[in-house]
Amino acid sequence: MWPFTSTQSGFSEPTLPHPEHLTSQAPSSQTIQHMSALPIKEVLPNTLTGWPDARLGMQFVLRGPLVMATSFVCGFALGSSQGGTKSAYRYRAENAHRLPQTQTGWYLYQKSKNYHAMLGGVTEGCRFGAICTGWATLFMVTEEMVDLSRSRLLARRGDDVASGQRDAASTVIAGTSLAGIYSWKRGLDHFATVRTAKTAFKFSLMYGLVQDLFSTIKGEPPAYVAWMKRKIYPGTDADNVG
Repeated sequence: MWPFTSTQSGFSEPTLPHPEHLTSQAPSSQTIQHMSALPIKEVLPNTLTGWPDARLGMQFVLRGPLVMATSFVCGFALGSSQGGTKSAYRYRAENAHRLPQTQTGWYLYQKSKNYHAMLGGVTEGCRFGAICTGWATLFMVTEEMVDLSRSRLLARRGDDVASGQRDAASTVIAGTSLAGIYSWKRGLDHFATVRTAKTAFKFSLMYGLVQDLFSTIKGEPPAYVAWMKRKIYPGTDADNVG
């Protein structure tokens, strides 16, 4: 038996009501009171609360656009700041030999410089935001592929790994793999490649542990958490140990 085996049950398809049970009548007050007494996870649809063991509590189809939008906003903010500063310096260098001599000339000079800085900032922000979005999307897809590969590979051995194998290990594998691809794409030397790999390992491990903590608080801990609980509390159900 694989040591990191989850004790939770696997994914189960949600059951839909029979068409005969559907009605167009408004829900009664008793039904509304009963729904208000249920936990929020049982009232909201699965598209808002996520499927079992989903990273960050969201499905891949919902987590993907959110990660892409966040990465683009962060990349746009960094790129626009750097691009605006470079464009302003470039404009000053190109016009250093013909500085204005009057107050009106300085006004037009500053106005033109701000226009070039804004245009350069937007251009560089969009470019860098697109780059960050591409790498973030590739990282998220790689992480999901590693999760599915680990689950299917270990499931063939007869282990209960349908749930619980989405942990920090997959995040670290995806992060270090992309660090190698980035180093090869940019043609970095040995020392720069090692430094990039170490940085990717640190940040991916941190990000993976944050996801594991979120899943544990949600009540769906990774498989290694249940394994550690069984080692610390032998003879006790790991799911019932607080």
